[in-house]
Amino acid sequence: MRLRFVASALIATAAAMAIPVAHAAMFKCTSPDGTVAFQAAPCPGAAKQESTEVRPGAGGATAPGRVQVAQDVQLRAVADREETQRRDRCRSYREAIDRQGEQLASGSESAKQKAAREVAIQERKAQQDRC
Repeated sequence: MRLRFVASALIATAAAMAIPVAHAAMFKCTSPDGTVAFQAAPCPGAAKQESTEVRPGAGGATAPGRVQVAQDVQLRAVADREETQRRDRCRSYREAIDRQGEQLASGSESAKQKAAREVAIQERKAQQDRC
Protein backbone atom coordinates (compact mmCIF):
# COMPACT_ATOMS: atom_id res chain seq x y z
CA MET A 1 0.00 0.00 0.00
CA ARG A 2 2.74 2.42 0.97
CA LEU A 3 4.66 1.46 -2.16
CA ARG A 4 1.68 2.43 -4.34
CA PHE A 5 1.45 5.82 -2.63
CA VAL A 6 5.16 6.50 -3.12
CA ALA A 7 4.98 5.36 -6.75
CA SER A 8 1.93 7.58 -7.37
CA ALA A 9 3.69 10.55 -5.80
CA LEU A 10 6.78 10.00 -7.92
CA ILE A 11 4.70 9.73 -11.12
CA ALA A 12 2.75 12.88 -10.25
CA THR A 13 5.97 14.78 -9.52
CA ALA A 14 7.55 13.61 -12.78
CA ALA A 15 4.44 14.60 -14.72
CA ALA A 16 4.38 18.05 -13.11
CA MET A 17 8.04 18.61 -13.96
CA ALA A 18 7.47 17.52 -17.56
CA ILE A 19 4.84 20.21 -18.16
CA PRO A 20 6.54 23.05 -20.02
CA VAL A 21 6.56 26.42 -18.33
CA ALA A 22 4.26 28.66 -20.31
CA HIS A 23 5.22 32.25 -20.78
CA ALA A 24 4.05 35.11 -22.93
CA ALA A 25 5.55 38.32 -24.16
CA MET A 26 3.56 41.49 -23.78
CA PHE A 27 4.32 44.32 -26.18
CA LYS A 28 3.60 47.98 -25.46
CA CYS A 29 3.20 49.70 -28.82
CA THR A 30 3.26 53.49 -29.02
CA SER A 31 2.22 54.82 -32.42
CA PRO A 32 3.61 58.10 -33.80
CA ASP A 33 0.37 59.90 -32.79
CA GLY A 34 0.82 58.82 -29.15
CA THR A 35 -1.75 56.01 -29.09
CA VAL A 36 -0.64 53.22 -26.76
CA ALA A 37 -1.71 49.59 -27.19
CA PHE A 38 -0.79 46.41 -25.33
CA GLN A 39 -0.74 43.26 -27.41
CA ALA A 40 0.70 39.76 -27.65
CA ALA A 41 2.20 40.28 -31.13
CA PRO A 42 5.12 42.58 -32.03
CA CYS A 43 4.27 46.16 -32.94
CA PRO A 44 3.57 47.03 -36.59
CA GLY A 45 5.60 49.46 -38.70
CA ALA A 46 6.65 52.76 -37.17
CA ALA A 47 5.26 52.08 -33.70
CA LYS A 48 7.73 52.30 -30.83
CA GLN A 49 7.95 48.93 -29.09
CA GLU A 50 8.67 47.93 -25.50
CA SER A 51 8.32 44.31 -24.42
CA THR A 52 8.20 42.40 -21.19
CA GLU A 53 7.83 38.70 -20.51
CA VAL A 54 4.98 37.45 -18.33
CA ARG A 55 5.30 33.95 -16.87
CA PRO A 56 2.74 32.11 -14.82
CA GLY A 57 3.71 31.22 -11.27
CA ALA A 58 2.90 28.06 -9.33
CA GLY A 59 -0.50 26.61 -10.05
CA GLY A 60 -0.75 28.37 -13.44
CA ALA A 61 -1.57 31.78 -11.99
CA THR A 62 0.64 34.71 -12.82
CA ALA A 63 2.97 35.77 -10.06
CA PRO A 64 1.71 38.81 -8.11
CA GLY A 65 4.92 40.73 -8.75
CA ARG A 66 4.65 40.29 -12.50
CA VAL A 67 0.99 41.29 -12.48
CA GLN A 68 1.95 44.42 -10.57
CA VAL A 69 4.65 45.18 -13.14
CA ALA A 70 2.11 44.80 -15.96
CA GLN A 71 -0.34 47.07 -14.13
CA ASP A 72 2.42 49.63 -13.52
CA VAL A 73 3.32 49.56 -17.22
CA GLN A 74 -0.32 50.13 -18.12
CA LEU A 75 -0.69 53.00 -15.66
CA ARG A 76 2.52 54.59 -16.94
CA ALA A 77 1.27 54.26 -20.52
CA VAL A 78 -2.02 55.93 -19.63
CA ALA A 79 -0.19 58.76 -17.84
CA ASP A 80 2.17 59.21 -20.80
CA ARG A 81 -0.75 59.39 -23.22
CA GLU A 82 -2.64 61.89 -21.05
CA GLU A 83 0.48 64.07 -20.81
CA THR A 84 0.96 63.94 -24.59
CA GLN A 85 -2.67 64.93 -25.12
CA ARG A 86 -2.32 67.80 -22.63
CA ARG A 87 0.78 69.09 -24.46
CA ASP A 88 -1.11 68.91 -27.76
CA ARG A 89 -3.99 70.91 -26.30
CA CYS A 90 -1.56 73.52 -24.94
CA ARG A 91 0.03 73.88 -28.36
CA SER A 92 -3.44 74.26 -29.89
CA TYR A 93 -4.35 76.99 -27.37
CA ARG A 94 -1.13 78.90 -28.14
CA GLU A 95 -1.74 78.67 -31.88
CA ALA A 96 -5.32 79.93 -31.50
CA ILE A 97 -4.15 82.82 -29.31
CA ASP A 98 -1.51 83.74 -31.90
CA ARG A 99 -4.07 83.66 -34.74
CA GLN A 100 -6.50 85.79 -32.80
CA GLY A 101 -3.69 88.16 -31.83
CA GLU A 102 -3.19 88.87 -35.52
CA GLN A 103 -6.91 89.69 -35.79
CA LEU A 104 -6.55 92.13 -32.89
CA ALA A 105 -3.87 94.04 -34.80
CA SER A 106 -6.00 94.47 -37.91
CA GLY A 107 -9.65 94.35 -38.92
CA SER A 108 -12.87 96.01 -37.95
CA GLU A 109 -13.92 96.82 -34.41
CA SER A 110 -16.35 93.87 -34.28
CA ALA A 111 -13.60 91.50 -35.51
CA LYS A 112 -11.29 92.84 -32.78
CA GLN A 113 -13.96 92.26 -30.10
CA LYS A 114 -14.56 88.72 -31.35
CA ALA A 115 -10.81 88.05 -31.37
CA ALA A 116 -10.44 89.44 -27.84
CA ARG A 117 -13.23 87.14 -26.59
CA GLU A 118 -11.60 84.15 -28.30
CA VAL A 119 -8.20 85.00 -26.80
CA ALA A 120 -9.78 85.18 -23.34
CA ILE A 121 -11.44 81.78 -23.86
CA GLN A 122 -8.21 80.16 -25.05
CA GLU A 123 -6.20 81.68 -22.20
CA ARG A 124 -8.75 80.36 -19.68
CA LYS A 125 -8.54 76.87 -21.23
CA ALA A 126 -4.73 77.04 -21.15
CA GLN A 127 -4.80 78.02 -17.47
CA GLN A 128 -7.19 75.17 -16.62
CA ASP A 129 -4.86 72.72 -18.40
CA ARG A 130 -1.85 74.16 -16.53
CA CYS A 131 -0.07 75.13 -19.75
